[in-house]
Amino acid sequence: MRLIILEEAKVGDEVAEPVKNDRGIVILPEEAKLTSSLITRLAKMGVKELLVAGDDPNAPPAKAMEELLEELDFRFEGFEQNAMMVEIKRIAQQHLRDREST
Repeated sequence: MRLIILEEAKVGDEVAEPVKNDRGIVILPEEAKLTSSLITRLAKMGVKELLVAGDDPNAPPAKAMEELLEELDFRFEGFEQNAMMVEIKRIAQQHLRDREST
């Protein structure tokens, strides 16, 4: 899912979470498909942004685990004698590995 400003919304985009007005009332349910008239109505209601389903087509491709770990090594280079930094690096490595397994 990705957060977009309403002007970026396209016909056919699927809303990833309910759109609510300023009083918290749902004005568009989750999974609703946007139409041109819905986009216009949302603009008239003052909606500025919304979450839509799908990945950002302009986002860079995800990095491989090996590349992420190499970047981590580079960022912590020179801190091998600092126990706190070594522990932070270990935690970051574990976080990356845990995230990959889910």
